[in-house]
Amino acid sequence: MTNWNAVRDAVYKNPAVTYLNAGSISITPKVVYEQACQLREVMHGNPVDYVWRTSGEPLWKARCRLAQFIGTSPERLILAQNVSQAINFITTSLKLPAGSEVLTTDHEYLAMRWSWERATERQNVPLRTVQLPIYPQSPDELTQAIVRAFTPQTKLLFISHILYTTGMILPLKAICAAASKQGIITVIDGAHGPGMIPLELDDLGADFYATNLHKWFMSPNGAGFLYVKPGREELIAPWQVSWGYKYDKSKAHELAEYGSTYWQRSFEFEGTRDITPWLTIGTGADFLDGIGKDVIRQRHHELSSLVREKFNGLEGLELVTPNHPELRGGLTAFRMPKGVDGHKARQHLWDKYRIEINMVPHPDGPYFRLSTHVYNMPEEIERLASLVPEAFAVAKL
Repeated sequence: MTNWNAVRDAVYKNPAVTYLNAGSISITPKVVYEQACQLREVMHGNPVDYVWRTSGEPLWKARCRLAQFIGTSPERLILAQNVSQAINFITTSLKLPAGSEVLTTDHEYLAMRWSWERATERQNVPLRTVQLPIYPQSPDELTQAIVRAFTPQTKLLFISHILYTTGMILPLKAICAAASKQGIITVIDGAHGPGMIPLELDDLGADFYATNLHKWFMSPNGAGFLYVKPGREELIAPWQVSWGYKYDKSKAHELAEYGSTYWQRSFEFEGTRDITPWLTIGTGADFLDGIGKDVIRQRHHELSSLVREKFNGLEGLELVTPNHPELRGGLTAFRMPKGVDGHKARQHLWDKYRIEINMVPHPDGPYFRLSTHVYNMPEEIERLASLVPEAFAVAKL
């Protein structure tokens, strides 16, 4: 049986803060934080040596460990600062044929939607939105809702693996298979995937899978990646021109001296930057594997089940996260009652009690969203539930 008190003590957690917002940014394991501090001390002692001479081998090692953790090969992974950068590698370079359309859903992260709005406006193609069911009874219901929205003009599908709004986990493998049969490119916002649910990216069938690692994977800020399916490399290009840009294309997928292939380096090299967050990825994967992917998945179900029990109906909160076990994980959300300013309630909980949650915008929202991770304890959930009536009373419009 897992000692969850020991897990809690193994993260760099402020004891004065009740942190229920891993879905925005997670706190970090102590072993990862300490490694980052040690690496930065070395960097500041001789940054030229750190950046140019000694980082190649440990960077490739970290990339290989990440690939093992998420079920792919290291050559498939372009390291990035975060999911926004990774998605913009695609939106700024991928060309769509005339008469195309891009299909997305009504639950995509607004910054990423804006990125696709700019891309489609520049290419003079429509961006069409499909409405997802809030309370699907099965994964197949979700798959069919998306597949029914395909038209002969649909050439690209942009969807999230796990919705940031409600925490619903989409049946990605089935959706990608259906899209592939119709020649539709799939671009996945996987911001909440690594660390929340077990991943086998080569098996999912997505053409592109972008994510950050500062959420459920618990990396320091500044670590993310873009997975590129074999055969899709030539569809995208770096959004910047720097020293990695020109290389011998016959050696594109050979290992270069800086911890990447030449093709990967053309994306990753943006001039002088601190790659410390990338170098800690292997340590983070070891920490999570030390708990166990299936154990983490079960813990998310246990904590989110308690969240559902304590908050659904409390002061008018209405659950919007599906009940089906395959469709939910560590994110649980509730529609706010009318007449309560959600942002004011959130601020009250922080100002008075140092409780960190999130309020997520949506056309029928906002949503009161809790992100329970492996370092959270049931008593934190119960404490928040006891304070919601006060917070909502303060925030009445």
